[in-house]
Amino acid sequence: MKIDNTRMARLIDLSKNKSHDPYERFEWPSSIEEDTLWCNEELLTTHGTEFHEILSSEQVRALSKWESVNFFSLNVHGIRGVLEFSSRCIYEEKYKDISEYLHVFIGEENFHMWFFAKACLDYAGKIYPNLKFDAGRNDAPHPHNDLYMFASTLIFEEFVDFYNHRVGVNNEIVPILKEINYQHHVDESRHVSFGRDVVRRLYEEAIAESPDAEAARSEISGKVINLFKYFTSLMYNPLAYRDADIYRPLGFSSGSAMRNALRNHPSRAAAHETWFKRSADFFCKAQMVDRIDFQTL
Repeated sequence: MKIDNTRMARLIDLSKNKSHDPYERFEWPSSIEEDTLWCNEELLTTHGTEFHEILSSEQVRALSKWESVNFFSLNVHGIRGVLEFSSRCIYEEKYKDISEYLHVFIGEENFHMWFFAKACLDYAGKIYPNLKFDAGRNDAPHPHNDLYMFASTLIFEEFVDFYNHRVGVNNEIVPILKEINYQHHVDESRHVSFGRDVVRRLYEEAIAESPDAEAARSEISGKVINLFKYFTSLMYNPLAYRDADIYRPLGFSSGSAMRNALRNHPSRAAAHETWFKRSADFFCKAQMVDRIDFQTL
């Protein structure tokens, strides 16, 4: 399966038509008032649990700040990995039909990494470290490495786009944060379209080239499900609970204890399904997985 050249040309044209000077795109205030939400309240990882009902308005605002810093930090680290991978494969023979778009993609992602990092450093004074959980990604067999990397990138892009879209249209969010999220959503819509095409192609090639197609399908399905588990886990950062100063008031001994309780809270499964539904539907339709069970994810 080859990528449709007409679609690639259209994505490139869309990117060129929407191009802008990244350093002139935003008006950066010197600070953000503490008495404001950084994201929609329903995006907080306490939402839907009994713990959220205990939080004061001040604590909700603090959590919104530090979970936004977590989210922006995830973008910084995720994009850095995507840039490394994309730069490696850009001139490989098997990707010559998407090489030109990869140049556009790399340029846009570099801009995204810059403004997410700037927001973290200017308004919070830090970028959270890259917290590593077992994503089941490092032991991938060589023939499927690229498929897993593109699939991981696609799930990541749709994961962050859910957040971006909701915050980017919320007029109650401070303008600089609203605009950062909005711009990322606009650009990611093109990246998602591109990523889906590439993942479909690599999956078809992986199955066609495998000596045991059923074994390959089973392996790939398990790996994709692990990727969903991985990105779901990244929503819950104990450092954010520490910086928001809420884990003790909620009765937890540490930010890690709070993370574990929220990550496994029964009511959070519905939030995970809402957040990842579009991406899960794609992988099911592409027959890469039979289903994603968010109750056990």
